[in-house]
Amino acid sequence: MILLIPLILIALYLGMYFMRTERTSDCRWRQTGREQDERLWRCQVCGAEARTEKGEPKHCGATAPKL
Repeated sequence: MILLIPLILIALYLGMYFMRTERTSDCRWRQTGREQDERLWRCQVCGAEARTEKGEPKHCGATAPKL
């Protein structure tokens, strides 16, 4: 029973480690405005700007491909 608690803690740590996301770890998005159905975002780290319909951007603006 005593070994069960450390095993659960290790399993939780490993689960959170493998499920983490690094897609936006470099950017800190802040909502700067709103236009109709779009939200305007600006990164405080790299200065990138993005527009989304829901939620914050999923990728770092500095590394996202420019179209």
